[in-house]
Amino acid sequence: MNSYYYFSLLTTSERKTEVLYGAEDAVKRGVCFMSNVIKRMDICFDNRAPSIVINIDEYGKGYRDIKRRGGKIRLLTEITSENINYCKQLMSLVDELRHVDGIKGGLAVSETEFMATTILEEATPLTQVIYSNVKELVEQGQYIFDTLWANSAAIPAKQRIKEIEQGTIREVIETIRDPAETQKRAFDLVNFASDEILIIFPTAKAFHIQERRGLMNLLTKAARERGVTIRLLVGSDSLVPEEIEKLRRDWETMDIQPLQTALQTMLLLIVVDKALSLVVELKDNVEELHDAIGLATYSNSESTVLTYASIFENQWIQRDLRKGRRR
Repeated sequence: MNSYYYFSLLTTSERKTEVLYGAEDAVKRGVCFMSNVIKRMDICFDNRAPSIVINIDEYGKGYRDIKRRGGKIRLLTEITSENINYCKQLMSLVDELRHVDGIKGGLAVSETEFMATTILEEATPLTQVIYSNVKELVEQGQYIFDTLWANSAAIPAKQRIKEIEQGTIREVIETIRDPAETQKRAFDLVNFASDEILIIFPTAKAFHIQERRGLMNLLTKAARERGVTIRLLVGSDSLVPEEIEKLRRDWETMDIQPLQTALQTMLLLIVVDKALSLVVELKDNVEELHDAIGLATYSNSESTVLTYASIFENQWIQRDLRKGRRR
């Protein structure tokens, strides 16, 4: 029996999972998959695949037929300077196209079927696909796609295309949950700085935890080797003037001042070059770094970064005003 005819006879009542090899069978399975779509097809694939959809007639026709039947197509891929023209053509074939960095392989899911591949070659038909109409696998595939689609890193294709064509930098606001990743990001920011670093330590304990982790040594290196200006505000909850002076002597490359007004929330704030920020929720009743660090937010959004820089400057000015009154 012709393999394509067999695929066409397969119904959703026949629970089946199979791996297909060879371009002919893989393409036929894809065509059959698309012909079975009723209301929607969700698909994601890596940066080589847009050329496949555009250059292989069977795929492009399958997309158009779904749209002609009233079906909706959502598509995720990685849009690059190399495939941007293919992606522009894809936008006319799908209802919505989004960009995600680093997608590998591909998957497609409809109401009743699931397909996946790990092998994609530019402008070349698929040569290996995994197919299933088993309900649990279809649901799993849908969950994977929906998770990627809802990810804050998935951005509209028009925005990504604008970034590439105009050379703009994408603004991001990223939530970090892993304390180790948060600590690494703090170190990365300090190493990136070329002009200025502003840091608020909400408590003396927060300062000393970072001192033990090596952050202060990195700050010293940034100041001495790259001429970075460093200003620190340290919570004065348990610091007496003599301790502040000791900190200044120990870390003479930095301008360290006591935080005059206690923050309403326990936040460690780092602003670098007025271009990047990292805000970390802290728990003050623990000693270990892993337990002390909560959620963190990283951003290169201009409005966000400048807001945090303003918070620092306001606290710094209050310190100057109080010092002026005492005189």
